[in-house]
Amino acid sequence: MSATARGHRPRLQLEDLRAAAHRELLAEVARKFGEIRFKATGDSMLPSVWPGDLLTVRRQSFSEFQSGEIVLYEREAGENTLTRPYGPASPGGSFVAHRIVGRRGGQLITRGDSLRRNDAPVNEDQVLGRVVCVTRNGRHIGLEFTRKRRIAAWVLRRSDLAGRVLLRFARRSKKFYQT
Repeated sequence: MSATARGHRPRLQLEDLRAAAHRELLAEVARKFGEIRFKATGDSMLPSVWPGDLLTVRRQSFSEFQSGEIVLYEREAGENTLTRPYGPASPGGSFVAHRIVGRRGGQLITRGDSLRRNDAPVNEDQVLGRVVCVTRNGRHIGLEFTRKRRIAAWVLRRSDLAGRVLLRFARRSKKFYQT
């Protein structure tokens, strides 16, 4: 009989607690000081943002967000299964950095560049800020959703295999250039 079947809750792992504390600290710093930096860990924004990219996020008025910008917001655990998280994930939720594709009332509609469907609507209180800079290997990367990126994202939306091949190729080329 499993622990959950006997009515016991599984214990949180130390890594889960650290990730939750890290996430809460980053959110607090973003709200109080207006800017944070952290490494992206998800792949839902390929080809614009890669795992390992350094994201700089700056607080911005909710009314100033426009379609095409990349927004960072908090998502509670289980709230949106379409999202592949960025930054520290925890049992309490995760950060998500996705592109704004529209507005519905007082909410933002977002989607990862390589995802097929829109995310659940994002409320103002979930938003931490706008991604203003992406740094990869010490170089600033443009945030524009260029024609090349749109084509690559279209392929990635239709093929998980293409995403895995792209990530594997990128990892191998990094190892090649680091040696």
